[in-house]
Amino acid sequence: MKILFFSPYFYPYTSGVTTYPQKIFSYLSKKNLIEVLTFKYKKKSKTEEKINGYKIIRMNYWLQISKGFVSPQSIFNFLNKINKQDLVILNQPNFEGFLLAIIAKIFGKKIISIFHCQVFLEGNFLTKIVNFMLNASMKTQLYLSDKIVVYTRDYVNSLPYFKMFYNKILEVLPPIEKSVADKNFLNKLLGLKKNNIWIGYAGRISSEKGLEYLIDAVHNIVIPAPIRGQAPAGIQIIFAGPYGKDVAGENNYYNKIIDLLRKYNIKHMFLGNLTGKQLSAFYKSIDVLVLPSVNQTEAFGMVQAEAMISGTPVIASNLPGVRISIRLTKMGIIVEPKNVTQLSQAIENILKNGNKFSNYRLTKKANDIFDIKKTYKFYNQLISSL
Repeated sequence: MKILFFSPYFYPYTSGVTTYPQKIFSYLSKKNLIEVLTFKYKKKSKTEEKINGYKIIRMNYWLQISKGFVSPQSIFNFLNKINKQDLVILNQPNFEGFLLAIIAKIFGKKIISIFHCQVFLEGNFLTKIVNFMLNASMKTQLYLSDKIVVYTRDYVNSLPYFKMFYNKILEVLPPIEKSVADKNFLNKLLGLKKNNIWIGYAGRISSEKGLEYLIDAVHNIVIPAPIRGQAPAGIQIIFAGPYGKDVAGENNYYNKIIDLLRKYNIKHMFLGNLTGKQLSAFYKSIDVLVLPSVNQTEAFGMVQAEAMISGTPVIASNLPGVRISIRLTKMGIIVEPKNVTQLSQAIENILKNGNKFSNYRLTKKANDIFDIKKTYKFYNQLISSL
């Protein structure tokens, strides 16, 4: 089957929205011809590239508004390719979705929308207009889609307008890939860690992640009684993932986080983008992973599932979709968003009672729940049914 996929961001940009389809297409490309249309968010990126069996076409854009791109080139490229395709898959959220969905319908093509999240952009009046336009485009695209794939019904049930799409919704957990930890990198991390407590965060440094609340919580923590047989030297926050100018529209937020870390004199490290094997080593090196997201732009948090299958406990915000991983595995604590006191107490609880939240039985259960083969099977069956 010939499949045309559109997403404003794609590899090498790093986020759950881009990692998800990369893993799916690496599998589906074994039996299908897949072309990816995306924007060239970095000018030095290749215009065309083939990776893992599928082709990526990166387009120039005229204008970037907040985290979105504006360019007629996406429409022209889509029109040029649509007639040769059997199926269209559109990544949500995006600005162009409604136009591309209309074109696909005119040409009689089936549409699958992968719904990652509702966007909640905060800021000035212009940002609010952009947010309104983006969500209007999204709803139109969903209306025209034949099937809508979601991470969890817990998330979409919190969005009232999704009631009109009830018969189109298909739920499947995202593709969580277990990698063997890079031993050299793990040894390097453990050498740096020494006898410190490491509070981990994985993901983009962006405002919806609520990292200021994590920093406030760590500042309030009373170092617990000896762990690992001796008193810890101190607490450090270790960040894994893109930051600063590598995250669209979030450089100012990164600077805010740096200022806060310096204000409290909290020791920290930014590891940047990591490979799958390095990320697995990161999870094994930390004492707990924290996902302190503050709004529904966070719809699941794939990193917490990755941490769990590596045997690392998690603390996550009580947000629709985000709370599901802990509910399924019992490998962590759910706290209210922006509640620094609850977050501090949860970190202290896990540091003192680690075996309660991470042991062989729970880790095995997490690996069974987040088995990537189940996600692959789902997409195989979905594509075959259309």
